[in-house]
Amino acid sequence: MKLNTSVLALIGFMAAGPVFAGEQTVTFSVPGMTCASCPFIVESAMIGVEGVVTVSADANTRTALVIFDDAITNADDIAFASTSAGYEAELLPDDSNS
Repeated sequence: MKLNTSVLALIGFMAAGPVFAGEQTVTFSVPGMTCASCPFIVESAMIGVEGVVTVSADANTRTALVIFDDAITNADDIAFASTSAGYEAELLPDDSNS
């Protein structure tokens, strides 16, 4: 049985769908991280956002490096999660992001 070319193209596009989703890497300034346990709280809050892949918070630099799937979430939602946990987070400009 022959399959129509457009049906094959549609199947190929649907299979490639996840490829179009992109991971973004951003850095947040989190000035409230002043103690050794602060990064754990920030990491827990941010990783709890659906679509966040990894979070690495550093109390020395008072920053959090976050990798997330931009098809699922965005930087505003991640910052909100941190702020809700008591640590205001502000997205650093693109030239500071990896």
